[in-house]
Amino acid sequence: MPRMDARDEKRLPVTLSGVRAGEGPAVEAVIAGCGLHHADITANILRNTIVARKGPRVVGTVSIEVAGSSGLLRSLAVVEKFRCQGVATQLVAAAEKSARQMRIRTLYLLTLTAEPFFSARGFEKVDRSSAPAEIRDTAEFRSLCPDSAVCMKKSIV
Repeated sequence: MPRMDARDEKRLPVTLSGVRAGEGPAVEAVIAGCGLHHADITANILRNTIVARKGPRVVGTVSIEVAGSSGLLRSLAVVEKFRCQGVATQLVAAAEKSARQMRIRTLYLLTLTAEPFFSARGFEKVDRSSAPAEIRDTAEFRSLCPDSAVCMKKSIV
């Protein structure tokens, strides 16, 4: 099979699915490459992770950390050369669909840089202290994201 060059890879459609066996390191590499926390990515979080691929390559990811009837949207990351192509929007839509299937009623997130992106997708800025205790008790809220991170939520019922 001939090798793909960068132009061929860009023309491939984006496919979305759960994490496949052995893809954990690739998911962590995408997250780390975007400057996001990845040391706490566990098998439990990977079970609720959606991966975007171009051919066999992982080019984006998003996870849902379940906390009662709420979920924490985390680690939305897209490899730089595949940004501005709708990959992140597809990942968020897929995460919302997955959250509904898990009977999650509200998604929360923390962001330092993507407030306009999430606002455009129906998330609203809220006071961090208004998040439910189960969300505030996640490592992301307790220690990984600084207090300066914007807290956002979206009802998905």
